[in-house]
Amino acid sequence: MTNQVNQSVLYASDSRGIYIPQHFAESACWDQFEGWNEGQRDVLLSGPDHESYWDVWQEVLDNVNTVCGGVLYQDGDLWIIWPQLAIDAINSLCEDQEEYETRHGDAGDNYAHMVAESWTESCHDRLAEQMSETVLRGGDCSDPEYWKGVPKYPKLDPRWKELDPDVLDDMALDSFTMQAGSIWGPYGGGIVLAGYPVGEVEIELDYLGIDGVTMDYIRESCDPYISDCGRAYIDTDSAWFAVLDIDTMNASISQHFEDA
Repeated sequence: MTNQVNQSVLYASDSRGIYIPQHFAESACWDQFEGWNEGQRDVLLSGPDHESYWDVWQEVLDNVNTVCGGVLYQDGDLWIIWPQLAIDAINSLCEDQEEYETRHGDAGDNYAHMVAESWTESCHDRLAEQMSETVLRGGDCSDPEYWKGVPKYPKLDPRWKELDPDVLDDMALDSFTMQAGSIWGPYGGGIVLAGYPVGEVEIELDYLGIDGVTMDYIRESCDPYISDCGRAYIDTDSAWFAVLDIDTMNASISQHFEDA
């Protein structure tokens, strides 16, 4: 759920030139702004000939906010923008999207078709090697304390060794689930048929409706990198893995020998 984003408001056109600060002092509703004082206002009302005119104007740009969270921003034109609302909306959207791409089952299933499509003889050899392991647990730590509370996987039906390689491969390709992990492996370990790094997550920001002036102002204040074309990018070390479901595999092996 993203936050409501306010559009920037043009306060004064750059056609006013050096008189923008004076115009602001003349036209601003005193009770709608905070962070400045009567002395600063008097300087700006004096116009650009006052020796402190520009210094005071910079103080105003740096410190004056609207009572509803808007800030002053000048890029030639003078704007009022609400940066925190936009920053929160972007960060929230990107956090949700990263979570989806790296943890949600539907995102993982998008990789599932690639397992069979890229299957080779070396994939079979790696599968057989893993299936020969006596203990199938995540990680590579020999410290017995590390394994306390870590469940072992179900034992494989040893008759898998009697299967024709092509039959074994077909069974495995019908008996895996996609599991989340990092580039170092699935979080739960297991027999891995294939792995796919997520890498960089690209997120479209258009639907948030953040205008260009606000986006330019907040671009470097957001958690993800924001490109000039309004897309967010998040680098991850996440990956999706095709992990053999041993219960399903055992059921297929039993059925095979029952039908033989």
